[in-house]
Amino acid sequence: MAYIILKFDDLDEKTIGSFEKAFTICDKNGAVPCFGLIGRSLDDPSKEYVSKLLKMRQAGVELWNHGYYHTEKEFSKSSYELQKTSIMMTQMLMEKHLGERARTFGSPHNNSTEKTVGVLCDHFPEIRNYFFMADGEGRSEARTLVMRCNYEIRTGEVDLDFFRKEYERIKDYPYFVMQGHPSFWKEEDAEHFDQILQMLSTDNNEFVTAEGLRNVNLPEYDSALADSLIEDVKTFFVRHDMIYYYGAGEIGREVYRYFSLRGMRPAAFVVSDGHRDIPDVCGIPVLEFREVAGSSNDYGIVPTILGRSHKNVFSDARFEGIDVWMPETTELYDRMIDHIRFSLSFE
Repeated sequence: MAYIILKFDDLDEKTIGSFEKAFTICDKNGAVPCFGLIGRSLDDPSKEYVSKLLKMRQAGVELWNHGYYHTEKEFSKSSYELQKTSIMMTQMLMEKHLGERARTFGSPHNNSTEKTVGVLCDHFPEIRNYFFMADGEGRSEARTLVMRCNYEIRTGEVDLDFFRKEYERIKDYPYFVMQGHPSFWKEEDAEHFDQILQMLSTDNNEFVTAEGLRNVNLPEYDSALADSLIEDVKTFFVRHDMIYYYGAGEIGREVYRYFSLRGMRPAAFVVSDGHRDIPDVCGIPVLEFREVAGSSNDYGIVPTILGRSHKNVFSDARFEGIDVWMPETTELYDRMIDHIRFSLSFE
């Protein structure tokens, strides 16, 4: 049995109809969802739109801050001040029209950096929950809700077989988040989502909001398999003079936070040539692969990218002769990331 948070993205006046349909499905299955509100939709809202939002909230829906503009670069490349303005405008508009500010934040496209965490820490203490955003430097006291079980194989495409595999791997954890994009759903996707909720209810799971999870006493979770993989990574650190993390996205920050708490830090993050978008992660430099590939130093590489990407990336001939830590299957790697994400939710 797990406590499940249903996270839905991209609510505005144009998509409200899709969210009403999603709410109907949730309500039929005894589930309370969390809807990510795009701030600018409240700039000059219709009375009908505000009324629908208030009605949803009264029915138990948690409305969370999904940024003001909802752009890909809003929290990945914008300045500190612009990020602060985006969050502040959304908070103020929610307070003006809905009577209260959001308690939960999630960035558009799940793009964020340590700068985003800093903005939230410095200016928005009322936001106590972060969706899919690791606090790599450990600055915040908010809960980082990074444990997830996917059911959209691509944005807006609900896939039952994909969900079953994800759920089988995740289901023994005490909590997880499920992300959906109802404004992209076709009728078949909505029907599949309904079936998923029925499966989850039959399996005696309970649905809570992000804020509601704070009122639940979650048990600890121990995984002998994940612990074994973690120990293997620790041994890998000892075996080499320096370690590079391959991937500078959210998984990179999550892995960095987990192992840095245990005294292990990489020399750098590494990305594919031509894909360096940021100079550092948590103060650790980001390098392109060409900058380290020919190094004479004794180094190893730990992947910090999606497990399903490993084959395409590390089958490249340029990795021949480089010691890359890799479990026997990508499923084992995913299980280790699950364990890290669960641990980070409460550390």
